[in-house]
Amino acid sequence: MAQVTVQQLAEVVGASAERLLTQMKEAGLPHSEAAEAVSDEDKQTLLAHLKQSHGESTDAPRRITLKRKTLSTLRTPGSQGRKAVNVEVRKKRTYVKRAPEELVAEAAEEETEAAAGSAAAEAA
Repeated sequence: MAQVTVQQLAEVVGASAERLLTQMKEAGLPHSEAAEAVSDEDKQTLLAHLKQSHGESTDAPRRITLKRKTLSTLRTPGSQGRKAVNVEVRKKRTYVKRAPEELVAEAAEEETEAAAGSAAAEAA
């Protein structure tokens, strides 16, 4: 992508160039003049800093629950009286996003189990 200057970014965002420069200083970016170029990485750094300073968490939710409810009708041909029965099936599935260190620990555990299994097979 083409790099833009601080002044152009300020016009796009709708803020003054001076205010944008102070926010960039707070984010730890080296920009000091409105004519300096701003890369996409600098924009992402500034956005992350502004989100954090305004209290928005950068983490996605760790758990998401999906619920599904289906309604079907069973027809009973040989019964007296009521010929159809309504059946409601509810399904609930929860997905948990695991931390990277948990994934590393699990991978190491699987490797040790695989090594122990191959050693037992060689001994037999």
